[in-house]
Amino acid sequence: MSPATTPARTLGVLALAGALCLGGCSVTAAPKQASNPPASTSPSSASLPLAAAVDQFRDGYASGTIVLQLTDTGGAPFTVVRAELDDPRFAGGTVWTGSTDFTTGQTTSLPAVAAAPRCSGPGGTASAGIADPSPDGAPSVVVRLADGTGARVAATDPHGVLARIHTEGCFAAAVASVAALRLDDELTPGPTNGTAVLTLRVEPIPVATPPHSVSALTLSSVGGTTLLDEDPAQPWPRGVVLAPGKTVRLAVRPARCDPHAVAEDKVGTLVPLTVAMGGASGVVKVAAATALRAAIYAFVASACGWSAG
Repeated sequence: MSPATTPARTLGVLALAGALCLGGCSVTAAPKQASNPPASTSPSSASLPLAAAVDQFRDGYASGTIVLQLTDTGGAPFTVVRAELDDPRFAGGTVWTGSTDFTTGQTTSLPAVAAAPRCSGPGGTASAGIADPSPDGAPSVVVRLADGTGARVAATDPHGVLARIHTEGCFAAAVASVAALRLDDELTPGPTNGTAVLTLRVEPIPVATPPHSVSALTLSSVGGTTLLDEDPAQPWPRGVVLAPGKTVRLAVRPARCDPHAVAEDKVGTLVPLTVAMGGASGVVKVAAATALRAAIYAFVASACGWSAG
């Protein structure tokens, strides 16, 4: 299945985890704002010499960006100007627009932000642990060419990206309907050298009417990242009820002292939380906003004894 505010208490946003990507494929420029209607879906995939697949690269985890991978299986060049995922598990709007040329055998990855998952629940709302009534719906990609023609192409999903994003998205939406999990922008010094403290806040969600059900959130465990690990002297809390207004302090230390870990970071500032809610359990990832992300990079550099620059 492409892309916060900056006051002193600007806080990180909830994000979803990702999967490994397919290698060896070119990636187009970032997707532009969709402005054209989708191509006609009446032609069969046989009318266009294309094969399609769905995947996700590591740098798309935080933004929820997937890639629509198209391969030219024919003998003549053509230009694609629009591609949209069609999958019953997701709302419409997973769209790439632009212009990219294809030649025989070429595979190109077109990035698109995954639309909201369709989740089952009273009134169509998200419900913890409940997925779409058709979780195994077959995905396809609706493609438009520069000459105005188009087709619907059946898509494979070799790494199960769409099923994972859908399940995670519905659970995250159910959690978000009860409370917002956010990280303070400020990374405070830890009690010992080489440690620091992240502050997780649980903020209530204002609603005009009570939700169909209100389930307590419990923080079962906290996971490490490629940049941050648990400080053994200050273990991460477990079994904490995440009531609105609750703050949870997480002492951290560098997971590794390698400048490349920061220079090539994709997911090191996404903190995975295993949360239990209404009899279901899942992982949500809380993303550091820009200020906290910079503070984490600086902390790792300082704790490891090398320059952040």
